[in-house]
Amino acid sequence: MVELHSAPTDALSIRFSHDIRTLLDAAFGGHFTDEDWAHAIGGMHVWLIGSGGLISHGSLVERTLVCSGQMLDVGYVEAVATAEAHRRKGYGTMVMKHLGELIRERYDLGVLSTGAHSFYEALGWERWRGPTFVSSPRGRERTPEDDGGIMILRTPRSPVVDVVGDIVCDWRVGDVW
Repeated sequence: MVELHSAPTDALSIRFSHDIRTLLDAAFGGHFTDEDWAHAIGGMHVWLIGSGGLISHGSLVERTLVCSGQMLDVGYVEAVATAEAHRRKGYGTMVMKHLGELIRERYDLGVLSTGAHSFYEALGWERWRGPTFVSSPRGRERTPEDDGGIMILRTPRSPVVDVVGDIVCDWRVGDVW
């Protein structure tokens, strides 16, 4: 039996937050940093629990991005991972479908950064093909290393955006995208 749950960060127990972090550390092979964790908290978490514990997780945080010259409130997806023993069974898809529902209900657009394009494309996400930027403390700066890795999910509130135009994220410590 697998159960889908969602809750904001402040409703998670310290122990369960630790369980999520442990899953993420394992899933990313030790490359999930404290900054990555800071990016994943402060919004909504969606997870699957099975008889053996936490199976899969994803989080959704609010960010402000400029897409095709328009400032948008976006649901930004972070910390998507499935325990190795449970991969390729549809659990990550279940988590992402629920995150997609939350994005469509609450935001102008969904955004994420990934190298796993085909997984997200199968769920309705589109690749952003234009140049990426960050609105840094020093002003607008190019982030060419992120070109081709950004994806969007349109919602009923999405304005017309040109996926070959500029996309600019708000500043944060660590990976800005």
